[in-house]
Amino acid sequence: MNTNPTRDLILDSAQALAQTRGFNGFSYADIAAEIGIRKASIHHHFPTKHDLETELLERYRAGFIAELKSIESSVSGSVERLQRYAQLYTNTLNSHCICLAGMMASDVGALPEQLKPSLVAFFKEHVEWLTKVMTAGKSAGELNFTGSAQAQANAFLAALQGGLLMANAMGDEAVFKKLKQTLLAQLK
Repeated sequence: MNTNPTRDLILDSAQALAQTRGFNGFSYADIAAEIGIRKASIHHHFPTKHDLETELLERYRAGFIAELKSIESSVSGSVERLQRYAQLYTNTLNSHCICLAGMMASDVGALPEQLKPSLVAFFKEHVEWLTKVMTAGKSAGELNFTGSAQAQANAFLAALQGGLLMANAMGDEAVFKKLKQTLLAQLK
């Protein structure tokens, strides 16, 4: 990935706008006004909005992968790993945002075809990681659930994504916090 300060500012601005308004809720003019550059400068780095979306999603995925690796290396128990994972969503909520991949998924019909594989990969990576945590937790007697670890991982991820949407729509962060507590309590 490039380490160009202007490019990074564009990506930071686009991510904030996408996570609060959705991809169809902002334009290059919004980014230009926010960071004080001309639209032509944005087009220089990202000729089309699809180019911007693609790089933004890849950067977001890489950031989440780094977070998952950090959780694995610093936390040993499955319950605590799930708590730390759920905290990533709480952090997003505290920033008054929606998960970027969740925002894209809500608008999947309008996404360019070349972006869909990365979006699918984001969710698969999370389900795979959560499945690993669920499997280890059940084997160690830390977690208790019926059905497969993968089905539980899918439900856990879907609940967190949906909880973000609900809490933002209702303007009530307590909705998400209660959901998170319930999810974790049901697994113990």
